[in-house]
This record gives sequence, C-alpha cells and structure tokens, in this order.
Amino acid sequence: MSTKHIRTIADLVRFRASLKVECGDCGASRTLAGVEAAAMAGNCDLQRLGARLKCGRCGGRAGRLVILPPGG
Repeated sequence: MSTKHIRTIADLVRFRASLKVECGDCGASRTLAGVEAAAMAGNCDLQRLGARLKCGRCGGRAGRLVILPPGG
C-alpha cells in the first residue's frame, strides 16, 4: 500500500480527499470536499490555509485541519 502526501489543496482534489476543519475554541467543525476548498482558497499549502481560517461561530483562529480519505 502506498502513502499519499497531501500538502496542498490540489493534492486534495487529485486524491479525492476531503478536509475537516475543527475549531479549537468552540468545537465547531465543517467538512469540505477538495473542490470546495479549491473554490474557497485556490491552490495553497494546507499549513497556510490553516493559519487563514476563522471560525464562523466564535471567530476563533485556533483551527485544526484533518485530512479525510475518499469516501470518509
């Protein structure tokens, strides 16, 4: 079995993975398909994206990104 290194939004789209964004302050979460993330932020590095995100519920910036496999 191979290991896929997903570092950019383009990698999410290529491997048909999803991105779960969780707020570290209030616990709110949202799951984005790769194409949704690409429409929202273009093709950027996931570390940079994590620093740019802001929670819609509490306004917190302590977000955590979790990469979900296809179908997950």
